[in-house]
Amino acid sequence: MFSWEIVRQRNDRTLIATLVAPPLLVSIDWAYAFTMLEKPALWDFERVTGLPWGEGRTQAAYDCLNRGYQWLFFLDSDNIAPQGGLMRLLSHRLPIVSALYHQKFPTWTGLEVKYLPCMFHEGRDDKGNPRTVEVTDFQYGQLVEVAYAPAGCLLIHRSVFERMLASGIKRFFEWTLTAENPQGRSEDFDLCTKARSIGFKVMVDTGIQCIHEAQAKVDIKGLSSKI
Repeated sequence: MFSWEIVRQRNDRTLIATLVAPPLLVSIDWAYAFTMLEKPALWDFERVTGLPWGEGRTQAAYDCLNRGYQWLFFLDSDNIAPQGGLMRLLSHRLPIVSALYHQKFPTWTGLEVKYLPCMFHEGRDDKGNPRTVEVTDFQYGQLVEVAYAPAGCLLIHRSVFERMLASGIKRFFEWTLTAENPQGRSEDFDLCTKARSIGFKVMVDTGIQCIHEAQAKVDIKGLSSKI
């Protein structure tokens, strides 16, 4: 093996972390897709269970740092990634880049139902309060800069966490959305907010299209029965 190949392998060393919600199972479709997923030469896997979302993702980030990985790839147990999805994300060499998947719940516009993309800009509601706005003005295949991307199929370089620590941020992911704090954020949107505050961009590769699993499947064509 040439020295440049060794360097490349080290630069691509990836920790794949899967958050598994109760009942702590994955579907056959997910398991098969994970087996077929193309991975870098150096990778490891950890299953994160028994912790709230924010704490679980933060623990995975510290595992990435402490064990010497260059990349942390979140692939949640309800997201099925395409075979070449991870390698395409790695090829961008971007600090934060997500694949595209769609919301599990429908948005009704008159008689039409849509399953909107899980990527968002910042906006305001009718009362002027901050709110997220789904990004819909894009062409599939584009790299899109967004304010918020979910962490279900998200690749993050270790430099993001290192700069956060240098900035005094120790909890990378915090869930602050509650009934008492409706302006709070989910843990993945919290990460995006913190990362953008210290100079990082959040990108989504809309050419990598995942299936968001529920009792049915949702992809770019909408809802389909799960057999």
